[in-house]
Amino acid sequence: MHEDVAGQIWEAVDHWVEGRREESVRLLDTLMTTQSPNMLFGVACGIAVIAKAAMQKIYGNYCETCSWAIGAVGCAVPEGAVPPSALFAARFIVATLNSDKATALALYLAVDNSGDVKRRSEYMHALLATTGEAVLLATSGAGR
Repeated sequence: MHEDVAGQIWEAVDHWVEGRREESVRLLDTLMTTQSPNMLFGVACGIAVIAKAAMQKIYGNYCETCSWAIGAVGCAVPEGAVPPSALFAARFIVATLNSDKATALALYLAVDNSGDVKRRSEYMHALLATTGEAVLLATSGAGR
């Protein structure tokens, strides 16, 4: 079961990178309707691990005492620069980059516990899109 879910995560990111966004979205939607909330946290973590690999390819591995952070250009805080779903994706990926499982879980639970299925879908799709774009930057796809 878990191998099948992991395969679907990789396939969804692969479709995104190849420009087949509708297929990517369809796969994620299927996961969101067939998996429990606990498994969806695993899906989010699986997506973020792919983003982590891409970011490490782009920027290299950092030292164990370093931390990743989010910055915003032209404003004091990221909340003023990006929509909430994109900020969730960035924060979730940064938590994964920093191996901060507690923060990743808190971010996921804040979305899941709201009970707003549309919001959860929007945030998960933002995580997938952000990961797909990171993979594009880390690979030859960046020269689109």
